Amino acid sequence: MTSTTQSFDFTARSLSTSPLFTPTNTASLPLRAFAPSTWRAFVYHLVNVPLGALGFVYVVTAVSLGLSLAALIIGLFLGAALVLGARALGAANRGVTNLLLGTSIPSPVAFRRAPGFGGFLRSGLTDGAGWRAMSYMFVTFMTSIFSLTVSASFLAVGLGGATYGVWRRWLPEQMGPDGELHRGAQFADGYFIDTPARVFVYSVICAFILLFVWPAINNGLAKMQAMLAATLLGPTQASVERHELLKRQARSAESTALKMRSIERDLHDVTQAQLVAIAMKVGDAKERLAAGESPEAVLATLDSAHATSKDALTDLRGLVQGIHPASLNDGLATALYTLASSSAISVRLDAQLTRPVSPAVEQVAYYSVSELLTNAAKHSGVDSVLVIARTDADRLNLSVVDHGRGGAMLRGASVLATGLDGVADRVASVGGTLTLSSPTGGPTIAEVRLPLSLES
Repeated sequence: MTSTTQSFDFTARSLSTSPLFTPTNTASLPLRAFAPSTWRAFVYHLVNVPLGALGFVYVVTAVSLGLSLAALIIGLFLGAALVLGARALGAANRGVTNLLLGTSIPSPVAFRRAPGFGGFLRSGLTDGAGWRAMSYMFVTFMTSIFSLTVSASFLAVGLGGATYGVWRRWLPEQMGPDGELHRGAQFADGYFIDTPARVFVYSVICAFILLFVWPAINNGLAKMQAMLAATLLGPTQASVERHELLKRQARSAESTALKMRSIERDLHDVTQAQLVAIAMKVGDAKERLAAGESPEAVLATLDSAHATSKDALTDLRGLVQGIHPASLNDGLATALYTLASSSAISVRLDAQLTRPVSPAVEQVAYYSVSELLTNAAKHSGVDSVLVIARTDADRLNLSVVDHGRGGAMLRGASVLATGLDGVADRVASVGGTLTLSSPTGGPTIAEVRLPLSLES
């Protein structure tokens, strides 16, 4: 049975979407010289030379103009524009690499302009993707010429030598040191490839170069170019992490705003109406007492106001509980025990929290476990769940395990994410990770790792 394991971890995201060049053919070694991927790699070397020359001219021009006009404001803005323009040329090089070599090098993180009057200037001059693209174009001008020269040389030697026996007859005759005429290639003073044995040996050596040596060198040089492109034209680990963090912070802020609006509606539609009703009932009782009615006649109105006030207090406690569970005031361990005791299914809790956890992280941990328990109660089909809580040197580790039907999965976070995706977003907003393993038939294991504090 195959286990379905998903990881929602933006702090340790790898650039696995940037595979290096690997020939996609499965032909045997002698046939690799005729494989389409080998010839696409050779075409890549051909195309890279003019692209490299164009990029080199762009880099030299950009640096020259930027330095010569750096003392002027317009020069700084021109320099920023040229750095950003390098992104377009980098995209062209990346597209050619992906098309001809079968790679999947992703685009770098999109340009983000800083706010303010000088935002474009600051963002453009410090744009890492633009500077990496310029570095690639400067380096690839030399590596592309080298790669094409070496690959074409081995191809020419291998192909020409393998067919030497066919075209040798059209070579001009030469007078050798022995005073005789020779029709063949001369490799040393007086050594001509013109006898059947020499022609055969020479053709076999060159055929070996064509079938074995040239494809290896040609594809190896293409792989080197692809590694260079993936390193300089793709996104960096730090930029991906920062981009994901900004997106999750934005989603978290939007989610918080939605919750605040929901609380505002509840206060307006329920609690405010209750308080208005209390005020009206107390005011009515006051007027009736002032008019001379007996206290006994007004008592029913005051009883109704009292009951409404208790309802309002209950609703307010519910709202406060939704903002910050009261059980967290006594620590996360106590809150988890309270949560376990009130769960819809039986919960076996093993909590050993030996290090302090910041209040913000405690709240994320509480709601994460709460949602995971709710999810297990709704979908697992079991009547008991195991919750494990541990702290180590710098992390809070939570595990929720059930032996139910399995098949749980993350579908992708959004602003209005709920369930497992909501947990993933909530956890990621404080720099944590959610890992889910849920093969069909179970068990389902949800592991949450959180920092002990937002500063760690």
